[in-house]
Amino acid sequence: MAVRNTAEKSVVAIVRCVSYTPSEVSRAVARGMELLGGVKRGFNLSYGDSPGFGGVESVISKCGIKEQADLLRVPLAEFEKGREVGFKEGIQNKLFYIANGVLEIPAVVNLPKMKTHSLTVMTGAIKNMFGVIPGLRKAAFHARLADPRAFARMLIDLNRFITPELNIMDAVVGMEGNGPTHGDPVHTGLLLFSRDAAALDATACRIMGIEPERLYFLQHAGSSGLGNIRTQDIEIKGVALAECAGKKYKLSLSHKWRQGAPLLQKYGKKFLIPRPVINNYLCTRCGVCVNICPVSPKALKNHNSSVPVYDYGRCIRCYCCQEMCPAGAIKVKVPVLGALYFGFGGRS
Repeated sequence: MAVRNTAEKSVVAIVRCVSYTPSEVSRAVARGMELLGGVKRGFNLSYGDSPGFGGVESVISKCGIKEQADLLRVPLAEFEKGREVGFKEGIQNKLFYIANGVLEIPAVVNLPKMKTHSLTVMTGAIKNMFGVIPGLRKAAFHARLADPRAFARMLIDLNRFITPELNIMDAVVGMEGNGPTHGDPVHTGLLLFSRDAAALDATACRIMGIEPERLYFLQHAGSSGLGNIRTQDIEIKGVALAECAGKKYKLSLSHKWRQGAPLLQKYGKKFLIPRPVINNYLCTRCGVCVNICPVSPKALKNHNSSVPVYDYGRCIRCYCCQEMCPAGAIKVKVPVLGALYFGFGGRS
């Protein structure tokens, strides 16, 4: 566990990067590392990730990562198998099942994307570390920690246990709306660098037009000492924050009830709370949504070869089905009664 001195300011470097051309990215990364004080030589690299559904090899091949890693002769670390490790300093969670590839290395470089998220409002450096937990074991956390505050506390304990040495956020093209998988692209033209994941996420939120202090996981990050989230505790290097303010990111509809009263979240879920809805015309009947649903009995079921049907009374609003749907057939929408409370945006 790395310990941050939150009495000192955290540095976040912001660098312009308008495209993904190799020369542009190389220049931007070199500049970002320079602003953070440079990088020491003499280390060996490996890479990995743990998708919520599907094999690691299949996913990295489809998205092009494997091809580039093979060209650079960077080996794939073990992310499908792991072991339980105790974390006695955990505030809420004192036991994690971590991928072997993470436990066997001295330092982690975290590479998040700037995106909106139906469960956590935005996903950045802190949420990206959920990837150190292998595959479907992530679903167990969603089932156990249905309260978004509890899920946020778990993320902070996880980041206190496995603290990245460096975080580099891809904000060249971000995502808004129905994130983190099937939202709309937003060209932001930036790369963000920091050793403090909380400071990086807080800065990303301000660029996206989100108040970081309102997000549960950043609230816990600040109070637990994981990192700094207040503007006065963060030093921006490179591009000034005021110059990064562009189009305000459109958020998933679920963010409205995340900040609602506890009684609303507890008793109004079935009729008021934004919920995942399947588009019958886009659904391919693949069954991924049913398989990924973390609750038992499942909150949605297949009926022969028809489109899966939800039991919204059982649905915990983790939105795993929406995130993992390969066809983008699931979106978050507000029930009719909820529209009277939240407004009618997103009912179509």
